[in-house]
Amino acid sequence: MSSESAKADADSAGSGDRPSPWFDFYAQPERLLLALGVWHLLFWVLVPMASYRMLPLDTLELLGWGQHWQWGYYKHPPLGAWLGELAYRLSGNRLDALYVLSQLCVLGTLFYVWKTARLFLDRHAAVIATAVLEGGYWYTYLTPNFNMNTLQLPVWAGLCYHFLRALRGDVWHWGACGVFVALCLLSKYSGVLIIATCAGILLLTEQGRHSLRGRAPYLGALLAVLLLIPHLNWLSSHWQLPWSYLRGFDQLSESSDYQHVLEPLRFAGGALLGLLVSALLFLIVIDFRQAISKPRRDAWIVLALCLGPLLISMLYGSVSGSRLKSTWAFAFFNLAGVAWFLCLPTRIDRASFRRFCAAVALTALTVGYAHVIYKTQTDRSKTSFDGPALTRAIVDDWNATMHTPLRMVIGDHVLTAIVSAYAPTRPTMLVHDDFSISLWANQEDLYRYGAVVICELGSRCFPRYGPDSVLRRRITIDGQSFEYFFLVPTPLSTKSGFRGGLGNQSPDNGLVKNVKFLLLYGEYLLTMLDTPPP
Repeated sequence: MSSESAKADADSAGSGDRPSPWFDFYAQPERLLLALGVWHLLFWVLVPMASYRMLPLDTLELLGWGQHWQWGYYKHPPLGAWLGELAYRLSGNRLDALYVLSQLCVLGTLFYVWKTARLFLDRHAAVIATAVLEGGYWYTYLTPNFNMNTLQLPVWAGLCYHFLRALRGDVWHWGACGVFVALCLLSKYSGVLIIATCAGILLLTEQGRHSLRGRAPYLGALLAVLLLIPHLNWLSSHWQLPWSYLRGFDQLSESSDYQHVLEPLRFAGGALLGLLVSALLFLIVIDFRQAISKPRRDAWIVLALCLGPLLISMLYGSVSGSRLKSTWAFAFFNLAGVAWFLCLPTRIDRASFRRFCAAVALTALTVGYAHVIYKTQTDRSKTSFDGPALTRAIVDDWNATMHTPLRMVIGDHVLTAIVSAYAPTRPTMLVHDDFSISLWANQEDLYRYGAVVICELGSRCFPRYGPDSVLRRRITIDGQSFEYFFLVPTPLSTKSGFRGGLGNQSPDNGLVKNVKFLLLYGEYLLTMLDTPPP
């Protein structure tokens, strides 16, 4: 921290005896963070509500999972799905509540980053180290999409804060570290990156090894294990599901020796590029008249917390050759501003702080405007698709034909998520007609309630379920064409003629399948004659 920064802190503290205008952020620098919080809760909630035609696909998928409380799902751990479902129910079944939940994650991140910055920096520097994150698109442009990446932001920031406090000798923070270790792993398995980084700091630094001489770190680790036991038990039986999902990205990468070198570099470049605007904001307070001094011990630890997950990810990519998505780096650089202050010479006075505030405001407005233009003036955004209209058409057709509530939808992970979220009955998703990944679904419900099967037009739409018939429809929404058909509820006594799950396909030929389908549908029509529609 520079002498100018310390003097600024003292000046602002001394001015506390006289009231300052609300817009004088220099006198009360925390007001800048308060203003950013209000901006996030207003703009990044109200604008998606007004401009999105449907929730982001990741959010819809989480809701489809979350209505079935499981200890794990085939892609991710359960925390995101649980929180999404909880927000939905507490808000009176409002899908818009997920926008609020996403911004609460951002505010939690800013709070923990500011708390961490205050361990090393004065008030003004701590606020700037936090507010520079407004230049990162992970904290603004992408945040209306509540998913596992968004959820990682606050839990990684919380773990870093409590870990640094624990290293300073505050032993009670080891318990909080245990809680946040569990939260990191229950949010997304990539939480192992920040946990491995913290473990490396404990083993490789004198300060860390000294901490390991006490009992507190081990009690914190024990607490983490206790919190993770239910999920670990689930994972012991279903570990191949998330592993297969991760390895699926290998199929998207090019098979060449160069991939093991180029892919990690591409990933690192994309991740660091997300810091470009934040770095430009930080240039305002850099003192170019001073030479860069050797970083102190605290700076190395904070740098390790920033760069450790990135380096481990690059190591994995170089070994596996797997495709790495730059959005996986969401939470890597929460402490980038703190690290810059600890490593670079800075000067903060009233003029530079005001310039920084103006630059942050301009950045927030520019990013917000670009987001609105992209969402409303182009057709490239997935949220511009009218998912509710597609769902209404299918549900109305189902109700008119079947006279029973829609309880299950079969299709890919995108279409099942859309129909499940926007149908009033929230039907269960049977993703890819595969019970081995849709662990929350069961065949008995498929027999009992039937289902709607939906696919993009032109794809092989689960041909084993029967031939073209009067039950098969086509529909076009926003220029995209789909086909769907209904599976009638099947009496359990005849369920041998109706099978669900890709691994349970019948060896019958097409004629036998057609006869079975027509017999089942005829039986259903006969039962409907005795039951007048409501």
